[in-house]
Amino acid sequence: MNASQEPIPSVTVAAGLIWRSDGLLLVSQRPEGGPHAGKWELPGGKLEPGEIPAQALVREVKEELGIRVEAGPEFGRVVHDYPSLRVALIGLHARFTTGKPVKLGVADFRWVRPEDLLELQFPEANARLFAFPWQIPPAEWLIGTK
Repeated sequence: MNASQEPIPSVTVAAGLIWRSDGLLLVSQRPEGGPHAGKWELPGGKLEPGEIPAQALVREVKEELGIRVEAGPEFGRVVHDYPSLRVALIGLHARFTTGKPVKLGVADFRWVRPEDLLELQFPEANARLFAFPWQIPPAEWLIGTK
């Protein structure tokens, strides 16, 4: 509860570890003027009414980065209370399939090695997802694996 003892608004968000076949991960940077501006995050966004996390992830990545992904298995869930918003964040593995990322709804993006991911500054809810086992995508998604 906040100072006035009223419940704070809540939102459910799907966030994707978007794997490229060479093992790199896509991260996006939050735009200026909004919450957590300039911080990096796992691409994704809010679930619309009736959507499941996998659908929301595919839709949001297309809207914000212009690429297509295939949603895969869930790797973790966190609920995090910011001062004015409760975020339920669902982390999903996802596979990059087609397109070239463009900055449609993000300030920037980059492909990073998994070992470099944790060197970036993330909003607290995103950062808490990394406490779950996330480092290994489905084996058939990467080149040279079966």
